[in-house]
Amino acid sequence: MCLSASSLLLFLALLPQDSFEIGRDRIVINAEVRPAIWEARGEDWCTDAKNIDATLRMSAAQSS
Repeated sequence: MCLSASSLLLFLALLPQDSFEIGRDRIVINAEVRPAIWEARGEDWCTDAKNIDATLRMSAAQSS
């Protein structure tokens, strides 16, 4: 999933300031389950968190 820089900043404004870390080309949001990493890709900021979560759920379901 990707967002424009302004959309991501609006989202971050809703979170407590101590729940994320901003670097030059990476933003880490310390979510409840595990960190969500957003990376700069051109003009957008993208994360693979949704795909990683789906993979983890499928792995857990297959091992049950």
